[in-house]
Parts: sequence; structure tokens; C-alpha cells
Amino acid sequence: MTAEATTTRTPATPRAEARERTMRRIVELGNAQLAECGPGALSVREIARGLGMVSSAVYRYVSCRDELLTLLIVDAYGDLADAVDEALAEAGQGPRDRFLALATAMTRWAIAHPERWTLLYGTPVRGYDAPAESTNVGGTRVIARLLAIAADAQGGTGKAGAAGVRPAVRVTPAVEALLERHLAEFAVDSDVDSSLRAVTVWSGLVGIISAHVFGQLGADAVAVGEQILEIQGELLADLLIGS
Repeated sequence: MTAEATTTRTPATPRAEARERTMRRIVELGNAQLAECGPGALSVREIARGLGMVSSAVYRYVSCRDELLTLLIVDAYGDLADAVDEALAEAGQGPRDRFLALATAMTRWAIAHPERWTLLYGTPVRGYDAPAESTNVGGTRVIARLLAIAADAQGGTGKAGAAGVRPAVRVTPAVEALLERHLAEFAVDSDVDSSLRAVTVWSGLVGIISAHVFGQLGADAVAVGEQILEIQGELLADLLIGS
């Protein structure tokens, strides 16, 4: 019998399970407050009221507004990434199909959760600086998928993948070093050209979704927003993969 077979997971104690339930409830109440008031008005005291606790008791779980914001950001990043992963699991194997599935999943999630999208990609909350150690892992899951799609489209070489040969993007040594460092962090076998296209497409995708969610193109555009987003997604796919 292997060591893996004999290893058992230590069951959580009743106290640990109770704390986990309370933390889940704090996130639920925080998301409800976020939808009603926006991130700038989040209140730990209101969370305490929702839990039926005195304020001093809730601070054992979340010490301040910034910590509550971090919990909600991590939760939103994870929910968005899960939605993208579910869409990719059902998508075709071609890079274009996978990118469009990713873009559609992001769009639908943003439309369903505009307040959470705003928390992630809208105007930063004044006085709040998201802790990288808590938010980076969840916050980079979707762009990691996009980088992998771009690498697959170029055959991992940037020479003649599914999109054929295209003029290389010219970059400075500093930008090239930055991209190569991040590719190593993501463990993606790609070249600078493909990764730069992926980053550009990512920025464009977040931008066009935000323009729709925030109503920046006007009321008439909002009425046909999903149709516009579908067309824009195809244009971004051309940039990432080729027509």
C-alpha cells in the first residue's frame, strides 16, 4: 500500500467548520452590500448586523473594511475564473473557439455581476491597495488561460502556428525582459510576439466589456451591447490568432 493510500485528511474541528461557515456568510453579506451601495460604502459594522453579532465580535473574522474588500475581490476573481474554466471545458479544441468561449464567459459574468466586475476592473477604491499575496493567484487565472491559447495558436514558437506567418511585433529590450519573466511565472511555452498580442487582447477585452457594463457607449449601444461585444470579440480573435 502506498503512502498516498494510507494518508488521511484530518477532519475539520466543529470550531473550524463554524468559522468557515461564518466566513462564507461574511462574503455573501459583503457581496449583497456591494450590489446595494458600491465598494466605497462597504461597512464591517453592517456585516456584523447581518450576522447578528456585536461589532467587536465580527472583528475576529474580518478586522477592517480593507480586509473585507480583499475577501470580496478574491471571491470575485475565483468566481469569474471558474465560469471561464467551465466554458473552456465545453468549447472546441481550436484556439479561436477557446478564445471566443473565454470572451463570452467573461462577458456574461460581467453582465450578471456588474458590481463585482466594477470591483475588479472599475475605478480603484480610494485608499485601498490590494495585497498581491492574496489576490494575484486568483487574479491571474483567466489571463493565464489566454496566454496558453495564444501560445497554442502560434504552435509555441511564434513562427507559423495556426494563424500563419505574421510580421513580428517590435518591442524594446525592457518590455521583452518583462514579458519573458511573466511567461516563466505562468509556465507558458510561448514567444514574446504571441504574449504581447495576448496582453493587448486582454486589455481590449476588459475594455470593451467595461464599456458595456458602465454604459460608456450610450443607451442605444447598451440595447444591442451583446451583439457589439460578439463582433468585437471576433476582431480581438483576429489579433490574437489570425483571421
